[in-house]
Amino acid sequence: MDALRTAADRYRGPHAERARLAVYMTLAGLRPGQSIAALVNHVQRHNAAGPTWRLPAKNNGASGITSIHTTPRPVVWALDEYLPVRTHKAPHSTDTTGPLLVSRTGRGLDRVTFPRLLRGMAATHPDLAAPGPRRRKREPPGGDRWSGQAGA
Repeated sequence: MDALRTAADRYRGPHAERARLAVYMTLAGLRPGQSIAALVNHVQRHNAAGPTWRLPAKNNGASGITSIHTTPRPVVWALDEYLPVRTHKAPHSTDTTGPLLVSRTGRGLDRVTFPRLLRGMAATHPDLAAPGPRRRKREPPGGDRWSGQAGA
């Protein structure tokens, strides 16, 4: 998890603030479906107890919203960086409504884009980069690959 956090903090690729927020939401325990269903209007910044948010219920998408939860500090810091650069475009989103994590068109991220975003960011860290392609073992010339004996 430290490598993922480090990769998020050092990432300078496209939409770095969005990628960092996505990582910190994941590290805070949100499932991908919860992260992409989170709404910007459910983030409450000015509570006496500190920043809070209403999260989508697990495995229920945007239809079920849970009670108010305290927002973890690293997520608050990532939100502080992301919200000023969030690309909102009507009719899909505005500065105060719509999906929290949006694409450049203002639409919410989908279940394909979210993991792709995380993988792309993680690939920039040497400890998280995907290993090279696997190489198959060479069979002995004229050998039977199941028994390991030649000519069997």
